[in-house]
This record gives sequence, C-alpha cells and structure tokens, in this order.
Amino acid sequence: MDVKGTGLVATRNFVKEMYGSKFNDWINSLPSETKAVYNGVIQTGNWYDIEKFYYVPLKKIAELFFNNDEKKAALTAGAFSAEFGLKGVYKVFLMIASPQSLMKASKRIIALYYQPVNVEIDEVEKHSLVLSCTKMMTTSKLLDYRVIGWCVKALELANCKNVNYEEVTAKYPNMFSIKLTWN
Repeated sequence: MDVKGTGLVATRNFVKEMYGSKFNDWINSLPSETKAVYNGVIQTGNWYDIEKFYYVPLKKIAELFFNNDEKKAALTAGAFSAEFGLKGVYKVFLMIASPQSLMKASKRIIALYYQPVNVEIDEVEKHSLVLSCTKMMTTSKLLDYRVIGWCVKALELANCKNVNYEEVTAKYPNMFSIKLTWN
C-alpha cells in the first residue's frame, strides 16, 4: 500500500507545529531513507511506501510525544491532517455539506491519500453512519486510527457536536469499520 506525498507533508507539519522544539529529535530518530525524504522536498503528487514513510514516522511520533500511546498519537495526527487538508480548498464544502455528504465525499478524499483503498459508507441515519475502510496494514491498527481521527475531526469541522466513534465488526474482508455518531 502507498500514501500520497500530501500525507507526508501533513505528518511533517504536524510535528513542526505541535512539537517544533523537538522536530529535529523526531527527524533524527527516523531511518536514513525516511529521514532523507522528510528532510527534503516531499513531492506531494508522488506515491510513497506506506510502511517506510508513513507508519514508521507515526510510530516515532507515538514514542517521542505520546509515551508510546499509538492510538492517541494516530487519532491526534489524523485530526491535525483533517484541519490541514479541509481548512483550505474544502473549506466552503464544510460549510454547506451535511455530515452524511461529507463522509460520502471522504471516500474520494481518502482515495486521494492512499492506494489501493476502498471506503464504504453504510447504515446512514440522521446522526450516524458506519464507515468501512481498507486496513492500511495487517500488522498494526496505527494507520487505521489516523483515518478515524481524520473522520472525527472532519465531522467536527462540519459543526457536528459530540462526535464519537465506536469500532464495529467489519462487514467486508480486510477492512475495519467504525460507527460515527454526533448530535
């Protein structure tokens, strides 16, 4: 699986903005190939190996800034990524879209960041829906939590209140599913 360079830029900006004084500690903790990409000009339109260039840096974020709490690190980085991506070009969309429309659009947005990926939206109701997404890795849920953090923050940016998620049994093989609820 691969991640688009824009995801790497969001990761780098997350560390710079949230942990600026320790940015170099994070960079120096990365393997040399990964460090070279994060220190250089990240090509936003290029695809990068998800394990080397997305999972490893996020795991280091968890180690350095979240006391190894990978779930919290991934949810927080995902929320930052939603703000980073949705406050620019998609800002108008956030103001006019219903939460359901936003999550349906997330199918396309998530596909812009990851390949190959499949996203399904089911059980759409007034204040909830179930989102299923291809597991980013079979060995860790870290990147899945990043997607979940992105979805929760996207709904909050769309003025949904009390957004929560609950992991539910996946309806499709090799996918994770969450039920998102809001007021």
